[in-house]
Amino acid sequence: MSGIYIHIPFCASRCVYCDFYSTTIRGKAREYVDALLKEYDERRDFLPSGEPLRTIYIGGGTPSQLPVDELVRLVRSLIDKAKAAKSLQELTIEANPEDVTEEWAAGIAKLDCNILRVSLGVQSLIDSELRLLNRRHNSRKPAEAVKLLRAIGVRNISLDLMYGLPEQTMQSWEESIDGIITLQPEHISAYCLSVEEGTKMEKLVSEGILTPADDELCLAMADFLRNKLKAAGYFQYEISNYAKLGFESRHNSSYWDGTPYLGLGPGAHSYDGKRLRCWNECDVLEYLSGNRKSGSETLSDTDIYNEKIMLGLRTARGIDLEELKNLRCGNKALEEITALSNDNPISKCVTIENNRLRLTEDGLALADEVIRNLIIIE
Repeated sequence: MSGIYIHIPFCASRCVYCDFYSTTIRGKAREYVDALLKEYDERRDFLPSGEPLRTIYIGGGTPSQLPVDELVRLVRSLIDKAKAAKSLQELTIEANPEDVTEEWAAGIAKLDCNILRVSLGVQSLIDSELRLLNRRHNSRKPAEAVKLLRAIGVRNISLDLMYGLPEQTMQSWEESIDGIITLQPEHISAYCLSVEEGTKMEKLVSEGILTPADDELCLAMADFLRNKLKAAGYFQYEISNYAKLGFESRHNSSYWDGTPYLGLGPGAHSYDGKRLRCWNECDVLEYLSGNRKSGSETLSDTDIYNEKIMLGLRTARGIDLEELKNLRCGNKALEEITALSNDNPISKCVTIENNRLRLTEDGLALADEVIRNLIIIE
C-alpha cells in the first residue's frame, strides 16, 4: 500500500503556536491545484510500482481555505490519475470549524463520504483559550460544523485538542474534553503545547507575557485525558491519538510503520519505504512559478534503527523485536533492551510481550525520555 500527503499552505491568519509552513497569500487557488497535479505527474513513479494507493491526506496550513470546488477537483483528478477509484480506503481533509459552512459541506458531499475523513482543528472549547491561540472560531462553532458534516453523511470525524496552554486549568481542560466527547467524534487527537522556535508563542513566552503550563500539570492533564477517553470508549493507539475501534487514522499510521508516501506541495515530505527521504522547500511563489526546489537524504543503518525506535514506541503495537534484530545495527541494541535491570528506571516504562517492545501506561507519559535512552547516538 502507499499514500499521498498534500500540503495546502494557505491560512486566513496564523495561530500563535504553529510552525508548519503556511502563508496568508491567497487568490491563487486554481493555479495552486494545477501545480499540485503537475508535481504528481512528474513524481508519480516515486511510489513503488504496483502498490495501490490506499490513503490521501490533505493537510496544511488550512485546506478548507481552498475554494471547495478546487478542493473537489484536486481530489477527483488525483484519484483518476492514480487509478485509485477502487483501492482508496481513506481520504482525510483537514478543516477549521469556521470554514465548515453549508456551502462547503455541500461541496465536499460530492466526494465519496464512505471513505471521507474530516479532521477539525478545535484545540479548545474555551473562548478565552481560543482567543489566546488566535483561533478564528468560537466555542460553539465545532458543534455546528460536526452537525453539518453528519448531515451530508460523513461517518468519520476527528477532532484536535491541545493542552498545556498558558492560563489553561484542569477545570477548563475537563470542560473541553467533556464537550468533545459530547460531539461523539470517531477519533480524537490531543497534543501538548510545544513552544516552537520562530512562532509568535515563542516571542510571547520569551518576553514573559505568557507562561506555558509546567511539566507536572501537563502530565496530570495527559493522565486525565487518557482515563476520561478510555471510559468513553476510545482507545489510545498512539501517544497523541485516540479512536473508537476501527477508526484509527490509516494514513498517519503509515508514517509510524514505514509505509511509502509521496508528499506534494511546498513543505511536503516523501519517503520511499526504504532509505530515501525527500522534501520540497517552503516557498509557495517558487512552487507556483514551476521552479520547485527540493532536498533529500539517504538514511543510514543507524537512522533506520533510530526511526524504528522513535516511531514504533509511539504506538500501542510497539516494535517487533524480530524486525529490530534483523536491522544491521539492531542486535547490540536488542541485547541492551532485553537486559534492562529492574533497578533501571526505564524498565518500568517498557514491557516485552509476544516478542514486541511496548511502552507501559507509565511509559507513555515519559516516551521522549525512554526513546532517548534507546536510540543510538554516533
